[in-house]
Amino acid sequence: MHFVVFGVGAIGGFYGTKLAKYINANSQEHRLSFIARGMTLSVLKNRGAKLICKKETLGEMQETIIIEKNLNILERYQDLEIKAAEPTVVLLCVKSKDTLSCCQDIKENFSENTVVVSVQNGIENEERIIEILGTKHCIPALTTVAAEVLEPGIYMQKGSYGLTLGELEDNKELKFSGFDISRLEAIDQVLKAAAIKSYLVDDIYHKLWSKLVWNASFNPVSVLYEKTIGPLMADKEILDLIKGVMNEVRVLAAAEGFVLDDDVAEKHIERTSSPAWYDFRTSMLQDFQNDKIIELDDLLGVVVRKSKKYNLEVPYASRLLLAMEEKLMLLKGI
Repeated sequence: MHFVVFGVGAIGGFYGTKLAKYINANSQEHRLSFIARGMTLSVLKNRGAKLICKKETLGEMQETIIIEKNLNILERYQDLEIKAAEPTVVLLCVKSKDTLSCCQDIKENFSENTVVVSVQNGIENEERIIEILGTKHCIPALTTVAAEVLEPGIYMQKGSYGLTLGELEDNKELKFSGFDISRLEAIDQVLKAAAIKSYLVDDIYHKLWSKLVWNASFNPVSVLYEKTIGPLMADKEILDLIKGVMNEVRVLAAAEGFVLDDDVAEKHIERTSSPAWYDFRTSMLQDFQNDKIIELDDLLGVVVRKSKKYNLEVPYASRLLLAMEEKLMLLKGI
């Protein structure tokens, strides 16, 4: 099996480094490639990658994985060696704004044995993948890893994590050619062998909407106040805003046909109260502080947009979106 990590930011760096440790020792069975750009491309080629995994329980030793500079790093997907008979599993770890262009790149060097696993934020990436590559080449996924890029090629993961995979309804019986088990099970076996906590579920879109409950609130709020998780949680007014957005996303999910637990907001708050999360910068805050485009529309704008379809009132989400838009315009000098 050929794993391709497309995009080597915090999430791609985490999963890619874990996979590299395993696949480097099992290169007769599997291959691993990375698609990266800019400074990340140069660093991975010349220095390799380093992953620091902090344990969730205070006092436990942390794990550090160092991968020497023997990685297959390319700038363009078109330059990959794709073997038609070999399953190609693309872990798409790019921002939502890049999904369509990346899928166009994949289409230029494509085989029927290619699947794209959307390891991304948001609830609309699967539609974009399907638009370019077709339904049977898309696998939705949910990652809950809290990861940061300390510098290009050096990554830190904090607390517990998981990678949850689920097939679209029409794809549940699909297998890679030459395999006796489903393609999801085949991928899951490699992930587990690489010490990646992976889970297979039948209700993947419920999971994606549940994650949006967290993302639509914590991500933009962290940028609005430019604070890590701990200080956000300690401020009652900010926490009330977070909870308000969370509950509005839960109601919207139900309107879309995905009924979440009534206490989904409380569960997210409880999980995020772990000490390991205190100094964590959300992905949106990392992008903001690195002068990158943030995923505001994909994580919060989508809530306001979709709510209009059902005539749902979302005052917390609308207020937060307006505040974020005003902040961004002010910074641009508009």
